[in-house]
Amino acid sequence: MSDIVTSLKELLPEDKISTHPDQLEVVSQDESSMPGIRPIAVLWPTSSTEIAEIVQLARQYKTPITTRGAGSALEGSTIPLDNGIVVDVSRMTSITDFWPNDLQVRVEPGIIYDNLNHYLKNDGLFFPPSPGGSGDIATIGGMVSTNASGIYSVKYGGTRAYILELEVVTGEGEIIRIGNRAIKRSSGYNLVDLISGSEGTLAIITSVTLKLAGLPESRLKEAYRFPDELSASKAVSEICRYGLDLAAIEFLDRAVIDALNQLKSYNIPNTPILFLEYHGPESTTSANASLTGDICTELGGSKLVLADNQNPWEIRHWATEAIKHRKPGYAILRNDVAFPISHLAEMVEFCHTTAKEHGITMHTFGHVGLGLLHALMLARRDNKAEWESAQKINNAIIRKTIQLGGTVSGEHGIGLGHKQLFIEEHGLSVELMKKIKSQFDPDSILNPGKIFDL
Repeated sequence: MSDIVTSLKELLPEDKISTHPDQLEVVSQDESSMPGIRPIAVLWPTSSTEIAEIVQLARQYKTPITTRGAGSALEGSTIPLDNGIVVDVSRMTSITDFWPNDLQVRVEPGIIYDNLNHYLKNDGLFFPPSPGGSGDIATIGGMVSTNASGIYSVKYGGTRAYILELEVVTGEGEIIRIGNRAIKRSSGYNLVDLISGSEGTLAIITSVTLKLAGLPESRLKEAYRFPDELSASKAVSEICRYGLDLAAIEFLDRAVIDALNQLKSYNIPNTPILFLEYHGPESTTSANASLTGDICTELGGSKLVLADNQNPWEIRHWATEAIKHRKPGYAILRNDVAFPISHLAEMVEFCHTTAKEHGITMHTFGHVGLGLLHALMLARRDNKAEWESAQKINNAIIRKTIQLGGTVSGEHGIGLGHKQLFIEEHGLSVELMKKIKSQFDPDSILNPGKIFDL
């Protein structure tokens, strides 16, 4: 047994540390397609003090730490390192303060998104940046770490827009509080935004203070089908250009619809589809829906009436799972590129054309009102040529996005999956990021090797 494990077992109660192979296997991987790595121990702290003491020991022994919530990361950001430890915050689930009159709440990082909103609902409030189809497992700490967004981010914005204050533990084992409860501030460097999206490389989040929104007076959901992906993409650009007030607009291509029908027997027409939702007074939602319908119709779309028991967001929830099960023995290669909205049709066409040239099955869907597209391919790992082709397509899509003024990742983060192209987007500013990391984490023990290499 390593010296640090002995020291950790002296520090923590028996039920807060494990070296059992089964427990280590559970935390060795996340929801990405990348191979897992077993840590030497997994820890379940329940306070910032315990986390600070763990970090101080890890620093002493030069042991890397990977922080984990639900393990739902899609780019390998929560895969541990060799001879590293995992700090699992899934037991830190408390709502520690609630100020309904201020539309604010303070929570621990392990609380699940859906559980938080269930609590807030009694006061007519909610935390808007729904993390797509993973609201039942995604933790608030994980959402902050990746600056997650989701179906309602078109109207309400991503996670970063709602973070007021953070308590974090730095790589030196210091507990610091950054930000405050003021909605608008012009006081010093914005360290809150710096932590958001840093994927556990700068500090471990131990508390999050969020601003909230009021539940809308009414919600109206609709769906439109289109003859082809290009028409659906153009409709999205037109809807956004007209400034229509949508809460959500999701695109699913025909390959995704086919996968959903196979998995769940929805019997939805096998065509590209837009799912839309409007929030506000009924008069406003109806007016916006009418104008949106006109645009969709002009571009060849027609209203799709779902069966009584079919919720568009439940259908959307199963998209990735359906793709995963479409071809047994195949693995998913993915990206979540984001770009100026006017390029949506061009990007969808590029994804499908490039994949077809290489004989790879392509699926495109996403929060397209944000210009955020998920392009998921299926390929066999044990077929070297096929897997390499899929990787080349993935890189080509990302490079195309960067050329159009877009980003490698719109919501999932960089992790291990996209760091090879990270510098192509950010250039020399990556060196500045490395200097910032060294200030928070001088010994590089916090999730080293993620986002970029030092």
